[in-house]
Amino acid sequence: MTRQFHYELQWPRDNIFLYTYAHELYNYRYHWHDSDYEIDIVLKGRAEFCLGQKTFLLEEDDVIFTNPGIWHASFSREENSKSLVIRFSDKVFRNLLKPGERFNFYIPASDASSRQDPIYKKIRYYASKLLKSASQSGSFQNLDSRAAFEMLLSTICSHEDKEVVRSYDPNERNMETVKRLLRYIDEHFAEKLSLEDLAKYTKYNRTYVSTLFKNSIGINFHEYLTRVRLSHAIFQLAVTDKNMTQIALDCGFPDLKIFNQRFRDIFQ
Repeated sequence: MTRQFHYELQWPRDNIFLYTYAHELYNYRYHWHDSDYEIDIVLKGRAEFCLGQKTFLLEEDDVIFTNPGIWHASFSREENSKSLVIRFSDKVFRNLLKPGERFNFYIPASDASSRQDPIYKKIRYYASKLLKSASQSGSFQNLDSRAAFEMLLSTICSHEDKEVVRSYDPNERNMETVKRLLRYIDEHFAEKLSLEDLAKYTKYNRTYVSTLFKNSIGINFHEYLTRVRLSHAIFQLAVTDKNMTQIALDCGFPDLKIFNQRFRDIFQ
């Protein structure tokens, strides 16, 4: 993942911690943030975003919002696809909630029919204002950044579909198991890998691992493994001089034919 810029902004006295960066979409790695919200805005190209158990195809100017504790990943569907990311801590709402609570905002991902709706236009506008002020220097830079971020928060909070939830996740043990599985796949994707291997690694049976994976990630193990392998293959295509066959083998595909089939299936 290449980051074109990266800014960190903090106002500790008011529990405001955020950072923003733009990056070219390469990797397909599921992850989650314990206490951070995330806004992604597609700047260029087309990309697949997986959020919990749902998958969205986003294009330029589309916006997707992720609550804390939700698994998510992105995957480029077009060369040189880029997105802007803004992440901020749930502590910004601490004075509005009781201890142990947080807001969940159910803002749907935008698409061709909704990307010009007021909420998405405002999110893009204040995100650009935040980015501009963060990149500048001067006496009023901090004030401008704070104002842009607070207007962004106000836009999010104005969305009617939200609820207060407990920040403690009763399925924390399952989430830890899934994180272990994903780390294992990231470390062994180039090898011949099966559900039996994951079951042996976690000391659970194959059916339980398969169900846990599908319910937590939203896609099955084999589909996830294919996407991880393809993301590494795309990266190698961009930065190495290896031939296609060598890249296919290095990324866990048994031969070039299977690699080509999987590549066509995903990228059409």
